[in-house]
Amino acid sequence: LPSSTNHSIVSSSAANSVASHTSTSRDEPIADLFPECTVLFADISGFTAWSSVREPAQVFKLLETIYRAFDKLARKRGVFKVETIGDCYVAVTGLPEP
Repeated sequence: LPSSTNHSIVSSSAANSVASHTSTSRDEPIADLFPECTVLFADISGFTAWSSVREPAQVFKLLETIYRAFDKLARKRGVFKVETIGDCYVAVTGLPEP
């Protein structure tokens, strides 16, 4: 599935889950346990200092190269890329299908 479709499915599933929790009780936290789920937050150590002394094109090329490799591995392994935030790559696997 295209990334935008995956994101829509996850967002829709999350919205339904939140809606079902909020309609039952306001006193209980909204949380579900998925023992097989793994969330990855990959952040590049020293990136801010490194990027502050580089040309924007060089920074972009580094991030593009790293994210392209991560995306390829994610597709191969069935991992859902949630988003990238600056130099942080966020991905998840092991969630049930919606």
